[in-house]
Amino acid sequence: MSLLGKIKNKVTSKFSKNNLKDNVSQREAIRYLQGIGLSLDSVDNISDISETIYFICLKHISETLSKMPWEKRIMTEKKGKEKIFNSEFDVLLNLKPNPYYTATTFWATIELNRLHHGNAFVYIETGANGKAKNLWILPSDQVQIIIDRKGVFGKENGIWYVWTDKRSGKKYTFFKDEILHFKSHITFDGFSGASIREILKYQINTGKSSISFLNKLYRNNMFGSKVIVKYTGNLKEADEDFLAEQLERYSTTTKSGKFIPMPLGFETQLIDMKLADAQFFENNRFSALQLAAAFGIKPNIINDYTKSSYSNSETQQIDFYVNTLQPLFKLYEQELTIKLLYPSELKKGYRLEINEKILFKMDSKSSAEYYAKLVMNFMMTPNEAREQLDLPYVEGGDVLIGNGSSINLENVGEQYKN
Repeated sequence: MSLLGKIKNKVTSKFSKNNLKDNVSQREAIRYLQGIGLSLDSVDNISDISETIYFICLKHISETLSKMPWEKRIMTEKKGKEKIFNSEFDVLLNLKPNPYYTATTFWATIELNRLHHGNAFVYIETGANGKAKNLWILPSDQVQIIIDRKGVFGKENGIWYVWTDKRSGKKYTFFKDEILHFKSHITFDGFSGASIREILKYQINTGKSSISFLNKLYRNNMFGSKVIVKYTGNLKEADEDFLAEQLERYSTTTKSGKFIPMPLGFETQLIDMKLADAQFFENNRFSALQLAAAFGIKPNIINDYTKSSYSNSETQQIDFYVNTLQPLFKLYEQELTIKLLYPSELKKGYRLEINEKILFKMDSKSSAEYYAKLVMNFMMTPNEAREQLDLPYVEGGDVLIGNGSSINLENVGEQYKN
């Protein structure tokens, strides 16, 4: 909770302890808060994650990363990328990064912290053999990055991470090789990332304001217009407040609310501002598209199907992978490869990479036609195709086969000489 929120809780609890539950005591509390510059209805007091579009963007990207499988591969000159099965890394990255939660929860939590705070930190716990044993997520808002340019901690120009545990007050210091640091792509110094939430604070507040406005509108039975009450003479401030409260009570009553009694000599005038006149929905949609674009989220993800078609949606999915997910995958792959593999393994060409093929799963018919073409054109062996379909190998399936009429480039034209 923010400092302003704590102050407001203190003030409201102070008034409630005095058993002042009538409207007058509530107004006094509100006026006191307003007098010191605080507002109970301020959108700054509403959590940013409650903004619908912001929440959808966080949810979609974090869920996408949580379902991606990790593989250990080796880069060779003849074979290209070859998958190397390693049970230790498979369990650590795809099943159980630590004893408390699964890999799906682990990766979704990391990406949520990276998007919301701009940085995500993971402590690498190593075993007696020096290999990674468990991965522990550190609270992003409790970690400080320190660049030791003078070698105070023993290593000149070293990067250290200091975690201050708010529950115990203890501080823990980690060297850069002990921490997986996933930062946002927006960084001004290369060491720490800037969160989109802070950069687009006013944009998110605009969305929260629209939600707050609609919420008040529904609570008032869609009575969103202003009513001017005309009367002769002057009323005391307490009488004005009492009159306004009575009119609001009748207009938002649980009954029909059709009959509102007025004192003799009073007149009313309606000042109406309709949502259509203010272009509320158009502006709200434009604001939503801008916020989604900052995350690299396409319109169909936020349920905007304006001028949408099947081909358009498919294009948006491909664009989302190329321009949003590929840079994100590369960021994770490089950080894990450097921190979890030995330098000797890096020199041999070992890498930790995400298997992105899961994003392009096809229906059964399309999948059968696709792999049949690859197999029948000498591009893939039957066993390699069966591996992609999660089927076991068969004997004799490691030989390339294809159409018998196909010949090598060097032999083109030989068939006409004989």
